[in-house]
Amino acid sequence: MTGLRTHPLPKYLSIARVSAQEAIAYRFSTIVGVVTIFIWVLILYFLWQAAYAGTSSMAGYTWDDMRTYVVLAFGINAMVGWRVGYVMMATVRTGNVVIEYVRPLNYCLTQISRACGYCLVEGLVSLVMCLLVGITFVDIELPSSTASAFLFALSLVLGLLTKALFVFLVSLLAFWTVSGLGLMWMQQAVIQVFSGTIVPLSLMPDWLRSITSVLPLRGIVSTPLTFYLGKAEPLDAIGLLGMQVAWVVVLFVLANAAWRRAFDVAEIQGG
Repeated sequence: MTGLRTHPLPKYLSIARVSAQEAIAYRFSTIVGVVTIFIWVLILYFLWQAAYAGTSSMAGYTWDDMRTYVVLAFGINAMVGWRVGYVMMATVRTGNVVIEYVRPLNYCLTQISRACGYCLVEGLVSLVMCLLVGITFVDIELPSSTASAFLFALSLVLGLLTKALFVFLVSLLAFWTVSGLGLMWMQQAVIQVFSGTIVPLSLMPDWLRSITSVLPLRGIVSTPLTFYLGKAEPLDAIGLLGMQVAWVVVLFVLANAAWRRAFDVAEIQGG
């Protein structure tokens, strides 16, 4: 019989596949998310264009660098969108999270798999659209070298895992709150500032830059774009990638400890 899969996909890969299918099925939400990204890009593009009207460079960023940064930053940040945290918090609020208690799956890996599935549709569409529009209409720069493109792609994957784990940790707080709406808004604001999405980290005040430079969120946007624009020396590149890997490991360990604690304190009422 044709079309019958005799060898099922690995369980977490199957979860990612189903999430990708959900993102395709709910096309309107995906389209709205992409349009929202472009609105933010336009706002920041013209804001920075005005800022560069009287200067040719800021903190080592020329206007060519900055317009590339602005267009790609929001495309990268959108690779793990709002849907991941929203769905997870909704299951906690409604009590449907109890289903996860009886599944023979790691709850953290399940949510990361779902994030990867959504990313394959929502995230890649946003990033590819930003690249196409940027190259066609804004004349953004291409990676400075093949090595820069490779490091950018590698850092992008690590950044995706970093954001997915951070969103997972924040979403777990829904076990201790009545509503997750405030958590979602707080999460978005923190990520956009401390990842360098709105303002490159090198343009921040010294005291704030010294803090953001060691936090995991810089690996979501700032580090990949540092590689894309060719602004990292070889030794710096090793250090930046090493920091990303280290934070992914730390966040994964924290996430697994945190969800087990959350499951222990949760109380599901109703029937």
